[in-house]
Amino acid sequence: MPKKYIAFTDHQNYEIFGRITLKKVGEVSRKQFNLSTDFRLFLLGLQRMSNKGHAVFLPGEIVSLVKHTPDKPYSERYLRTQIRVLVNAKLLSPESNIRCLVYPMEVISLKTDKKMTPLCPEHGTHSSWSSENQSWARDSLPEVVVEPIPNEVEEVIHPDWEEEFQVISGNYAS
Repeated sequence: MPKKYIAFTDHQNYEIFGRITLKKVGEVSRKQFNLSTDFRLFLLGLQRMSNKGHAVFLPGEIVSLVKHTPDKPYSERYLRTQIRVLVNAKLLSPESNIRCLVYPMEVISLKTDKKMTPLCPEHGTHSSWSSENQSWARDSLPEVVVEPIPNEVEEVIHPDWEEEFQVISGNYAS
């Protein structure tokens, strides 16, 4: 008997779920002229993104890669506007510009074998952007020194105990 299909609902947690093919999204961003420009920019940056979320481009490179048609490029001003659309949608950091698209760590986390990423020439950091904190994230957790708190034992004398127990020469008598 075949299994009954149950409709999938929205994810309710923040775990990483799927994978995308970076080469393919780069090809789509360059060649699918029927898609919105902001979506194509988002895909273009994904293909180039470092494991810390920076997608660095040379001056004029985005204009040459994302075109209106194969022969007609968009203006740099128009592409800057489309980057702002992605920033307003919180899919890119407010630090993003035409030279570097920065993906918030809460949106995208690219796992690679690289331990260190070179400094982004546009932002001067290799840190990830945190959209929750609206700031660059630390590369490592801050060291916190936790000193143990001594146990404080309070001596509690219950009023009824004095009558029940009397200490006479080290022996208990009732």
